[in-house]
Amino acid sequence: MTELKNKIPDPKQFNRAELFSKLKANKKVMFAAGVLILILVFTFSNFTKKDSVETPAPSPENTVIITAEQAKQIKWGSVKTYDFQERREAVGIIDFDRNKTADIYSPYQGRINRVLANASEDVKKGQILYTVVSPDAAQASANLLSTVGILKTSNETLKRAKELYEFKSISLKELEQNISDQQTAEANFTAAKKTMYLFGFNDAEIEEIVKTRKVDVELNVRSPINGRVITKNAAPGQLVQPGIAPAPFVISDINKLWMVANVPESEVPFYRIGQNVIVNVQAYKDRLFPGKIVYVADSVDPVTRRLTIYAALDDKDHELKPQMLAGFTIELSKPETWPAVPLQALVRENNGLRSVWTTTNGTDFRRRLVRIGILQADLVQILDGLEPGETIALNKALFLSNLYSVTH
Repeated sequence: MTELKNKIPDPKQFNRAELFSKLKANKKVMFAAGVLILILVFTFSNFTKKDSVETPAPSPENTVIITAEQAKQIKWGSVKTYDFQERREAVGIIDFDRNKTADIYSPYQGRINRVLANASEDVKKGQILYTVVSPDAAQASANLLSTVGILKTSNETLKRAKELYEFKSISLKELEQNISDQQTAEANFTAAKKTMYLFGFNDAEIEEIVKTRKVDVELNVRSPINGRVITKNAAPGQLVQPGIAPAPFVISDINKLWMVANVPESEVPFYRIGQNVIVNVQAYKDRLFPGKIVYVADSVDPVTRRLTIYAALDDKDHELKPQMLAGFTIELSKPETWPAVPLQALVRENNGLRSVWTTTNGTDFRRRLVRIGILQADLVQILDGLEPGETIALNKALFLSNLYSVTH
């Protein structure tokens, strides 16, 4: 009985050992938990500190503050003034003045015998460009010579008839018949001479034909204007007919040119004959050529919905070339002085309004709503909201607006 009692452990001793073991294990857990808490506190503290440095405090309403590094990218300066003028602009081409351009056709059918002018040559009014051997001209010359002979005979017959009538050798009726024959011969000669005029012959040339009695003559084709040969299609032996294209020669006065433009239908009320325009071409970017509107079409093109206008230009130095691309500006009002800002200084807001960013030191910017007008010379007219001399951001306005959106 005693042995059995000794083998049974004491309950107090058993609970004490177990409790000691549990306390020892709990100390390790608490120590590990404490270390973990310290690590979390340290990490959170650093994160909070870092976040507080990188995220600036919100700036006042409509105001944004930038760093010195960001300020280096922004150009700021005073609001200037500019003389704005209401204008309309259009594009087109340079062309010959069709009122001073002539297609030189042969008056009658025939064959070119001689060509007396070359392309790009300046010619005078009345100068012979080419000659044509024409059966019609030969027939007209023969008719002229025939009427000349009949007129000469009629004049001589009438002279003798008058002498005979004085001596009562012929009757009055015979005299009157001779007078009628002479008048008919004279009328036929006048008609034949006018026919020769239609062929381009002058009085001296007609007298030469009568004197030499030469029927096979050349028809001289002359220039009707002073100008330059801009097109030459003539060649010896070439058959020509009146009005059959291409014309053997085209002459134009290149001292006068046209700028041909097609303007939108919506702008029709702005254009009228006599208005002054300023023309520019790519070949002379620093030059402006003054002109005047000389033609406004009476109808709009049904396909393009555009109206054709012509502006006359003086080009005595022959700098402009037909078919050059050109643009023109028409001034619709007198210049007026307004505040002006670069296009890069403006921002279009979500509500459709425009704004600029004013500043006093280059780092603190305040948004200002403005009302704008027209754009000229890369400057925007400010109708309301800014005064000349105020300091604004001249560029990077969109950057400032985006930065403001992020910080507010």
